Amino acid sequence: MFRKLRLRHLSSVYANYTTRVEIDSSLRDGFETKIYKPRHHPGKTTIKLAAIPPTIQKAIITILEDNGAKMYIEQSKQLDNYLSSRLLPPEEQEINEKASKVHQSVSKRFNAKLNRELTNEERVAHEKEIQNAVFNILKKNVYAWGNISYDKPTCLQYLMTRAAPEYAILVRILNEIKRKLPDYKPRSFFDFGSGIGTGTWAVNHYWKGDIFEYFTVDTSQDMNDLARLILCQGKDNVELPFRAYYQRQFLPASADVKYNIVLSAFSFFELPSMQTRLETVQKLWNKTEDFLIIVEEGTNAGFRIVNEAREFILSNTNEKNKGYVFSPCSHDQTCPRFLEQKTPCNFLMKYETMPFSSKTEVYANLFSYVILRKGKRPEDDPQWPRVVRAPLVRSGHVICRLCTGEGELKEIIFSKSKYDQATYRCARCSIWGDELPVK
Repeated sequence: MFRKLRLRHLSSVYANYTTRVEIDSSLRDGFETKIYKPRHHPGKTTIKLAAIPPTIQKAIITILEDNGAKMYIEQSKQLDNYLSSRLLPPEEQEINEKASKVHQSVSKRFNAKLNRELTNEERVAHEKEIQNAVFNILKKNVYAWGNISYDKPTCLQYLMTRAAPEYAILVRILNEIKRKLPDYKPRSFFDFGSGIGTGTWAVNHYWKGDIFEYFTVDTSQDMNDLARLILCQGKDNVELPFRAYYQRQFLPASADVKYNIVLSAFSFFELPSMQTRLETVQKLWNKTEDFLIIVEEGTNAGFRIVNEAREFILSNTNEKNKGYVFSPCSHDQTCPRFLEQKTPCNFLMKYETMPFSSKTEVYANLFSYVILRKGKRPEDDPQWPRVVRAPLVRSGHVICRLCTGEGELKEIIFSKSKYDQATYRCARCSIWGDELPVK
């Protein structure tokens, strides 16, 4: 009974079950000649689990041991919980509207108690009492946002708890570029909010030796020092492995120098308003030669940051500065999950923890992201649908929830009896986050 109710609910959220699809005709011969196998079809991500590279792990453990970081284990867990549940800073207009409503309600309640006309002095005191009550209510009901001061102990706590999941997520995202454009070789990399350097580790997973310039920006000098120390094997007397590796605390004012890949990962929560976030997105886009990547937590707030950046860039009317969504969307329409369901478009990535305070374990993190590419979408872009939730695999059929190239959500039942073997098996072998190579 529960399963029937659940499926009925899902069918009302996603478009109809009767949509008919089949393997992309350009791949048909490849499946028939066994060049492609459904288990490894061209839309599948090859990264399902990731661990920090051994050399980086060794450097991290050296640093943590040298700094007696075991005393920070509990604080690191608290920091991780805080970062993964953060909300956006409230906008001034939002606060003013809420304050106005609260003031009306409180004034009405306080004035109802009056049974005579007040003197001027009493009126001033009465209004002050109302203002105090309004302030106390707002203090409890308005999110107390604040950016984090990353001193050395906080940086070490961040390293302990965030290095593994952030690296895994970035490797998974960059795999989209590597998978779709296997011959692409970026020459430069810009990392905004670079933190402990996970972006640099991740791009080197795919393009080590191809990138000749790394430019990183983080407002915390302690973060910059830590990122540099990790690249130097955790030792002060070791030279950096890169010739052109630059660190700054603030975004450069000039937009003349562009970078092939520009990344902002888990950084926009530190910005105080939507206006500041969009101004920063514009600056990053101006510095982008090929790809701009925005990554945040897979929460409602994290997705809101990613989506507002996506919509902002896509609304650009300057032909020379236009772009399109390279991934995860196969379209440039308004996100249907956000439009229809008010839920985040997010994905799941598994990662291995570091063997510092306990044995290595496997965990998973939700994340939201967008890869924006400069230029116009190629005419030969297949625009395959993306699997946006874990498929429901049953005996003889599999149910896939898809976001299509037309910007629609569809739920399709791939049954063994009604679909050809290649189409059915590709659907059955796909997981959350894969593209399904069908038309």
